[in-house]
Amino acid sequence: MSITLLIFLTMTMKLTFEYVTLVSLIAPSVLATPAVIPANEQQNVPAKVQNDGDIADAADLLKDINVNKAVDAKDSKPANKNVAEDDVQEVFKEAEKKASGNKNDKKGKNEATKEKAKVEKEKVPSDLLPMPSQLTMEDFDKETSRQLSFVEFYSPYCSHCKALAPVWEKAYREFHEDMKKLNIQMRQINCVESGDLCEREEIQFYPNLKLYAPLKDPKTGELIPGKSKNVDAYPRSLSRTAENFKKYMRNAVAEYNSGNIDIPSSSQLIGADEMLKIIAGDIEEPHFITFFPSTDHEWASSESTGKNKFSKTCPDCVDIKNVWDKLSNHILSVSRAGHFNCQTNPSICKSLEMPELTRPGTRSLPKFVMFLPKSVGKIRFDYKDEIDLDKMKAFANRLFENSQFETLSARGITEVMDFVKNLPGEPLDTYYPLNNVVSMVYFFDEKSVTEEDKAILPHLLEFVTNSPFNVHLYTGKHEKIEKNVQTQAESLVDFIHYNKKEPKREFNKAMYLATTLTSKPTLLVFKDRALMTTVYQSFAPEDIRNSKKLEKFVAENQFPLFNELTSELIPHYFNSDIEEKGDKVVVAFIDSSNEKETSEAFYNISLAAHEYYYLKKEYYFNDVIKKREAKDDRVAKLKQSNADSVRVIKELREEVPHLFTNSEVLFTFIDVAKQDKIRSSQWKINTSKFQAGDAIVISRDNRYYWDQNVGGNQLTNDPYTLKPLLLSLLDSSLVENSKAVTKLVGSPYGGVLRFMDRVHDKGLMGYITLAVAVYIVVFAIRKLSKKRRLTKGGRQSVGIIGNNMPKND
Repeated sequence: MSITLLIFLTMTMKLTFEYVTLVSLIAPSVLATPAVIPANEQQNVPAKVQNDGDIADAADLLKDINVNKAVDAKDSKPANKNVAEDDVQEVFKEAEKKASGNKNDKKGKNEATKEKAKVEKEKVPSDLLPMPSQLTMEDFDKETSRQLSFVEFYSPYCSHCKALAPVWEKAYREFHEDMKKLNIQMRQINCVESGDLCEREEIQFYPNLKLYAPLKDPKTGELIPGKSKNVDAYPRSLSRTAENFKKYMRNAVAEYNSGNIDIPSSSQLIGADEMLKIIAGDIEEPHFITFFPSTDHEWASSESTGKNKFSKTCPDCVDIKNVWDKLSNHILSVSRAGHFNCQTNPSICKSLEMPELTRPGTRSLPKFVMFLPKSVGKIRFDYKDEIDLDKMKAFANRLFENSQFETLSARGITEVMDFVKNLPGEPLDTYYPLNNVVSMVYFFDEKSVTEEDKAILPHLLEFVTNSPFNVHLYTGKHEKIEKNVQTQAESLVDFIHYNKKEPKREFNKAMYLATTLTSKPTLLVFKDRALMTTVYQSFAPEDIRNSKKLEKFVAENQFPLFNELTSELIPHYFNSDIEEKGDKVVVAFIDSSNEKETSEAFYNISLAAHEYYYLKKEYYFNDVIKKREAKDDRVAKLKQSNADSVRVIKELREEVPHLFTNSEVLFTFIDVAKQDKIRSSQWKINTSKFQAGDAIVISRDNRYYWDQNVGGNQLTNDPYTLKPLLLSLLDSSLVENSKAVTKLVGSPYGGVLRFMDRVHDKGLMGYITLAVAVYIVVFAIRKLSKKRRLTKGGRQSVGIIGNNMPKND
């Protein structure tokens, strides 16, 4: 009986406990507001809330919630997380109720003020902060018309969306306080549940991150209730990290507050007649035109409504238009901006070789062309880079400036770039990121230059404009510019004398003349903080008029003294089709977070670059001298032997080539402090195994690399170790006991199997050759082994057919 009673009491207590627990879990969920905490209250927790004397202190409540949450996480019960959030909501409601107090009671007001102050003090832990409610068709326009809105359109079935979710939540929780101060919000839209809204906003891929701004009345400047405009899209080239999201929103607020983000576009609709004049160059100022795969009506509708009214076959058109609208206001000082709709004017677009833009239903992106007045000498310049505000702005500004063909004096060069006539023997102050200006000066003699000579300038303008580097084109005629070039050459000899144990070199006037002697006009290439001015050697009038030869010269000399290596620049530094297979690229690794070490790293790179430049010139100059002496000896011997005059003349005519442009080495660096690592299928070097201070040398055809110095140790960004390796690669006889190990880029082998690099380098034929060689060796070994078995034990009697025959008496 006692056992039965005990069991009955136990079950009764258990049921009672479960009932109380259930009520405690359900009650807050029922009482609390099901939506998200209001924006102005999400971070505030009341100091004290009394609910029938049961709830004491908010801090204790939050502590209990955190404990419960930890237990729930351990027990994998996600439902309790919502209960915890609802408890926080309930605390807020009760705090609001108490903080309001009795408005007619002065004491109540004071208590309410104190309570509110305590509320402001208490903060909800970021991991407990609920995400805002998701927008729908009913509230989207209302919410986005109040403030800047960074919106994610997503699908719950999208794998990329699932991967982005924790990043988005992290950014929201970390940036929540700043968002309230900056008046910007992060919101989400589930395109499965709100398909009508996503269809209206032309969302064709997920996740889709867009920025919306409230529409303003153009006359009064007041916000228009319920009206917003998609003004930007999160850059595809920018990695989706919480830190980048925060930077993007800060930048968006800065632009919006400055009036740049929603300022009316300065782009003008270009009609057919006006377009024909622009194409002919009958204009007084540059015109930057975008050619859209749309009609005038689609453009006007998108402009007036702020929504995407372009064809569904161009899902990016509205985002590109937003970039163009902002760009039009950034280039007002250098060019007019205009838009031309190819489906309204198909014949003109076809004549401009843009037929794909004229066909409705065809997927094609807008194109961009800058037209210059015909007085420049060349009218049309196509923009070929990615659609990016900064890059397009730089293109327009640089093209405008270069098209002026400004004539610089020796002093003027110092005003447009960091021109130096000498360099100190210690690190300079770091200016990072570097401007890396490269100035190409068309240098001429005012007394002898002709119009035919100047006709090359428009072609140079095109070459320079298409360069991915910060290259500018000028003209010059002052004699002091030539003198400065020689002064730089003299100073370079002093600069590279960093090793006091080595004898100091003297300025070699003969070598200087051999590498700079030229007729005029010519082209001089000056680089920021460099003493290595390059001269285009012209020996006949046709040399400066040879566009192909000049194009090659510009392509070879467009690189700065040293430049940061990025994914975009990899194809320009590394190319499997490059003509000069001996060219190399030095990649140093720096850490920009340490300014002192960065300055020292840049100084080392500069030293190594200047020294190799000089030593390579010296090597080839001495080689030319030796070949000329050998040629003179051959001619002298022919004359002494009374050889036929035809042979003597033929020997005299044999040209000794000037090879001063061979075996070039470019210098770059990678910043290990940056989060975005180099990602390119064209460059298969694992950068993660290198640290600040290391260096690596890679062939420009992207086939071989060297990450060890001549002693077999890790190569470092140090001129003492770079110099022997680079000289060894120039000519192995220049360095004694060199152990430079050549490795294959992208090779799967290493260690004891490094010898397989040679096989892998030959591709399929290499492995076939290896297989054949192995087969031959194995066949030979087997045959030799069989022969040894037959002869083992000495000679034996054999029969007529080779069988061993025992003797029978």
